[in-house]
Parts: sequence; structure tokens; C-alpha cells
Amino acid sequence: MKNTILLIVLFSSFFSQAKIALKDGMWLGQLAMNDRLTIPFQLLVSQKGKNVCVVNGAEKMQMDVLHKKDSLYLAFPFQDAVLVLHLEEGESSARGYWLNRNKKVRVKIPLTLTWNVEKRFPSMVETKPMDEVFTGIWSVTFQPGTKDAEQAVGIFKAENGSRITGTFLTETGDYRFLDGNRSGLNFSMSTFNGSWAMLFEATLDSDTLRGSFYSGPSYVTQWIAVRNPNAQLRNEASLTYVVNDQALITKDMQKLNGKPFSLKEYEGKVVVLQIMGTWCPNCLDEVQFMEKLNQNYHESGLEIVALAYEVGTNTKEQRKKLITFKKRIGMSYDLILAGTSSKDVAAAQFPMLNGIMSFPTTVILGKDGKVLHVHTGYSGPATGEAHKILTDKIQLEIELALDLLK
Repeated sequence: MKNTILLIVLFSSFFSQAKIALKDGMWLGQLAMNDRLTIPFQLLVSQKGKNVCVVNGAEKMQMDVLHKKDSLYLAFPFQDAVLVLHLEEGESSARGYWLNRNKKVRVKIPLTLTWNVEKRFPSMVETKPMDEVFTGIWSVTFQPGTKDAEQAVGIFKAENGSRITGTFLTETGDYRFLDGNRSGLNFSMSTFNGSWAMLFEATLDSDTLRGSFYSGPSYVTQWIAVRNPNAQLRNEASLTYVVNDQALITKDMQKLNGKPFSLKEYEGKVVVLQIMGTWCPNCLDEVQFMEKLNQNYHESGLEIVALAYEVGTNTKEQRKKLITFKKRIGMSYDLILAGTSSKDVAAAQFPMLNGIMSFPTTVILGKDGKVLHVHTGYSGPATGEAHKILTDKIQLEIELALDLLK
């Protein structure tokens, strides 16, 4: 009798877990940002539901697949965010929500999933090849005609069928991998990474793209763009720069073991200070690059220190999160809790600079401890040539500072 009961319990447990596994294939997700706006995203599922990736163009984010009672939890690998799902009858659809803990106020966004939908925007169907209409480099203005107008560079590639991919490069970073579809003179692209969900729509009017940009539950702004293969942003040197010779203020910074942090430990070394946060997708892109630099130049005297500005004020919980983050992302260089997630907090600790306008910001110190270079934002892999130009420049600056080029 006991064996029979045990078999029933084991069978029930197995059946319950199997029931909430997603079918293999592409799933179309819809995030209900508000009562008028949904932002689509895609999940690619394989290995009988054990392998799940959020897909954004060339990017595939491997999710942690967890089962809790009758719910399926898909946790983002580095962001403090999760998708909580319940399969609908028939197992070809699901509903649930996106819980984003990367904000000071937790955000819970309803979502639905539909199986076996390949297009991110199914309603957009191309009737004839028009790849040349959108492909190329564009000079972009967000919030045109206002005091808050912001310049950017659009990098778009229309592919076979109705697909279009790309990104926007701004002075504080890029919008990472955008993916979508086009139809005639219209296109829509979106991205979703656990920390943010964004949607860009546009229509080509004569030689000008006119569109809307949606981010989160409430943000919306207009944008325009004109084709310009030579489009550029302002010189970095005019954004964040040295204004005096004051030293970094580290009195509130902590190592992951809770002990005070001091730059004196790195005297006589070339030091790269990475002003970042685990909630910042561009920062995660930069961590991958910094890891390569550390592997290549640490033995030559380079020290990289990531100064993390994290959501919340409980330092014990913040350090715990950073310990987990460092292990998961494979960071071999030092990670320090610098403060709460605020550019004002960071600026107060960097009195030698005119301010901090972006996470990430990279500060390179020479062997004498003085600032050699400052880089605002980070052009990630989605920006293509811009990414290569930036990373080559930083690598050269480090080699010169280490006296490796003689």
C-alpha cells in the first residue's frame, strides 16, 4: 500500500512538472504595458522545455527554468527579474507576468504567450523586396523641436522577407539588439531583456522616418530620422571630463565582504574604474569587454575595479546580490558596492569630474593615480562598427598607459 501511494505521488509530481513545460519552438510574448500598449518579445524553447532563451535579434539570453507548484518561473541570468507563467488548456498558450525588481518600485507587467508564432509582429507582411528602404545609417532626433531634443544614430538592416533588425546609438549607450518586422514604408522593432522593454515604430515619409518610441508602462516620445552614412554623436571629451585634481571619495564604498574599499591598494598600477550597476544592460555588455581586458593585461599591471551602484539601501542585501552576480557572470576582477543607483551619488564620489551622465562611465587612471581618459556610456555589440572603434580605442589607451607600446 505504501509503495502504491509513493508511486501515485511520484507520478503526480512528474505529471505536474511535465504539464507546465513549454513546447519546443518559438513563442510570441505580449507584455501589456498599459491598457493601450503591448510590447512583443520572443522565447525560443528547446530540449522539451528545459532550454529557454529570450531572443532579441542576434542575442539569445539563456533563462533559468524553475518549477514552483503549478507555475513556471523563467529567471533572467543577470538581471533581477523573472517571468512567472501558467500554461493554458491545450498548452499552446500561457499567461502570467513579468516581475522586474531592478526598479526602486517593483514592476509587475501582465503577459501572454502564444506558441508557434515566428514573427515578432505577425500583422506586418512584406509584399515585395524593399531592403534598401530602411537599411543603412540614420541621423536621429528624439523629442524633436523640444528643449529635451536628443541626438542619436540609427543603424538598421532590412532582411529577406519582412524582418528588420538594428539599434540606436546614443551618447549614454545604445538600445542593444532590436528585432522586428516591416511592411511597405512602415516598421516596428522591439527589445526585452528583463530590465527594460522597448518598442520603436516608424513610417518613411518622403526621405524622413517619423515614429514613436515607447518604454515601460508610461514613457512615449516622438522621433525623426534622415539617412546619413556619416552620422556621428558629439565628441566624448565634451561630455564627461576632468575639472580639478580632487581624489575619488571612497568612504561609503564596501568590498563584498563588508570591509572598506580604498584605491590605495592599487598604487602604482593602471586602474580602470567601471561605474556600473547590475540593473544596467549596457553595463553587462561592458563587463564582457572588461573581462577580456583583465585576462589580457592583468599580468602587465592592469587593475579593473567595477563600482556598482545598486537599487535599494540595504547594503547587506546589495552585497549578497553582487556576490551572486559576480559568480554568475564570471567576473575575475574586483567588484565593489559603491552606493545606491543614482547618478548624483556617483557624481558626488567623483568630484574630479564635471558630473556623471551615464551608467556605465569608464575612468582610466594612470600609474600616478591621475585621470587619463573618461568614456561616457558604452557602445555594445549591437552597434557593430561603433563597438569595434570604441573597444579598440580603450585597448590602445590601456596599452599606452602600461607602457606596452615602445
